[in-house]
Amino acid sequence: MTKVNRENLYKHMRFLENNYEALQHLNSGMTATSMVRKRAKESADAILLKHPELETPIKVEEVKPMEKKNAKK
Repeated sequence: MTKVNRENLYKHMRFLENNYEALQHLNSGMTATSMVRKRAKESADAILLKHPELETPIKVEEVKPMEKKNAKK
């Protein structure tokens, strides 16, 4: 796995840990908010143990919805 991919995966796991909210009909079992956040934290911590260079603060950006380029107004 390249360094860029590791960083992106680490950012994604930290983002899920802090921001994941399950839809009401999916909020049970493995897709429950608490389970996904817990698993994301464990995954991010495991990545950090393997690659300590990722410990430097990585800015997690807000995800913005994409705009359609050729949308009719």
